[in-house]
Amino acid sequence: MTTFSSEASPQTQRMNRLRVDILWLLMVATAVCYGALAILSKSFAYKIDSEDRPTLIMLSLFLLAFLGYWIALTIVVRLPASRKLLRGIFASACLFRVLLLPSIPMHEIDIYRYIWDGAVFAEGISPYRYPPQDVLNAASQQGGVEDEVLGRLVALSRSNDSLSDSLQKIHYGTYPSPYPLVSQVVFAVSACSTPEAFPLTKRMLLMKGLLVLFDLATLLVVMGLMQQIGRHQGWSLAYGWCPLLMKEFANGGHLDSIAIFLTTGAIWMLIKTLRGATRLPRYQVACTGSMLALAIGAKLYPVVLVPLFAVLWWRRGGRGAFVVGMLSVGVLSCALLYPLVGLKYETSEKIIPNELAQVAVPGQPTVQPLLAQPIKVQKVLDPSAGLRAFLKNWEMNDLIFMVVLENCRPQNDVASHKNPWFVVMPETWSLAISKNWVTWASWVLTRINDTQTQLTHQELYATQNLRAASFQLVRIVMGSLFTLLACWLAWQAAGQGDPRGWCRAAMLTLAWFWLTCPTQNPWYWCWILPLLPASRYRTWYVIGAMTMLYYLRFWFSAHFVEPPVVINPLGWQIVLNKTYDGIYFFHFVVVWIEFAPCLVALGFEWWLNRRR
Repeated sequence: MTTFSSEASPQTQRMNRLRVDILWLLMVATAVCYGALAILSKSFAYKIDSEDRPTLIMLSLFLLAFLGYWIALTIVVRLPASRKLLRGIFASACLFRVLLLPSIPMHEIDIYRYIWDGAVFAEGISPYRYPPQDVLNAASQQGGVEDEVLGRLVALSRSNDSLSDSLQKIHYGTYPSPYPLVSQVVFAVSACSTPEAFPLTKRMLLMKGLLVLFDLATLLVVMGLMQQIGRHQGWSLAYGWCPLLMKEFANGGHLDSIAIFLTTGAIWMLIKTLRGATRLPRYQVACTGSMLALAIGAKLYPVVLVPLFAVLWWRRGGRGAFVVGMLSVGVLSCALLYPLVGLKYETSEKIIPNELAQVAVPGQPTVQPLLAQPIKVQKVLDPSAGLRAFLKNWEMNDLIFMVVLENCRPQNDVASHKNPWFVVMPETWSLAISKNWVTWASWVLTRINDTQTQLTHQELYATQNLRAASFQLVRIVMGSLFTLLACWLAWQAAGQGDPRGWCRAAMLTLAWFWLTCPTQNPWYWCWILPLLPASRYRTWYVIGAMTMLYYLRFWFSAHFVEPPVVINPLGWQIVLNKTYDGIYFFHFVVVWIEFAPCLVALGFEWWLNRRR
């Protein structure tokens, strides 16, 4: 994997050869794990019940892969840096991904929407116009479809079995696509590259292959980034070998690899432009801002890095660089997001015959001919419905946000098996918070709309309204706190002349954004992985493994369905005095096991660093 300098002592050379041999063994053992996972994935086929899926075996194999990953990382950074070492890291990373590419996604089905969206976009139709369920409903109706665009989508779904199959497997099909334009272009490229006669398995393979290419391109950028921030290039193995990436991209086929590549590229360009520069060329600033805008146009999360880029441009390049950079980010990202959040679609006019013209009422004059005219009906479609539903309602696998939320919203009408054990706020307090927030928000909305609310007092303070309003309140509060943190990190980093500090600020911004979000899917942690080598604390490398406990959610929900089910490992019921079914045991107990030790370890490492 590497070569050794002739100037090194014989003992050092022998030690390096031993390290290389261990790396080879770890690579082979890790490849065996991924080969076994590829075979095991057949037990996760779409029609197989969750109860029959070997989730625990899957997690055990990924744990073995993580152990090999951590050992390899401690070894590789002790080897001399060389091109041969980088080629070895890249080749082994390619091998791992190729082994998992043909596998069936394990507990993941997002790729079915990617396939459908790509086919729709390749047909020249906006994927934000009609939800998949509308297409399925129209296809099940007898006769033709009056709306021309909807009719084209129905014909597309009937054009081959693979597209029809993917359409039927889309979850949350009542919402239009929530994925921004840049990702839709990638989906369309995959659709255009796929022969029409291909079955669904081959369509999935091509889609995953394209997404893995972005993943491998990110690895190349990480190798360049290590050079820019003065780190041993062996640290690129922290990204290239991470088992979480294998699960989420090579197996699960998540689109996040697109935005990760563009975001990492933008950070690399920013550091390369600022490093040692006394005067920033405006075209380089514009290119960096455009790259960040493309990342936002692939998935929205890179927008949290805008404060870091803005402050660095201002403090390092002056007002001119700041204006050019912000214009390039703002204009291009708005243009890319406009089809998702700015457009409204109207269906074609539907002609409804007016039945009143044919009704004769005794003793009444005949209905005027004007009423016999057909009624024209148009339906306005909101393309941002899927994105808004995600931002307003989604909560999954979170700890910090969940603890704040459950203590702020009313619990008086919640069933006992759904009641969190960690609620300490008195019910009167949570009710007061929720009611005051609803009253204030309603007052603001009525002033903005210049109308009086139509809700009655009882409807306004209904439990469901209060619980939904509490989610929005906590989201605003947590978002505001995170915004202050992101601005502080940006200001602190810009005051330093250290590129590693800039990279660390970007990593911490993304990490704390993820930790404070209500939706902490494990593939979202992949956003942080390219920047991990800039971190100070080892705990960050462990979080990727802990996030895979998310997949226990499927195991618990399948094996403990009916409440109340006594789940009492190690005396939980004695400690918590609670009894949950499987899904709520995951939400209220397993999530603590997933995140709490990591947060405590981070606090301990921070304390040690402060003492030093």
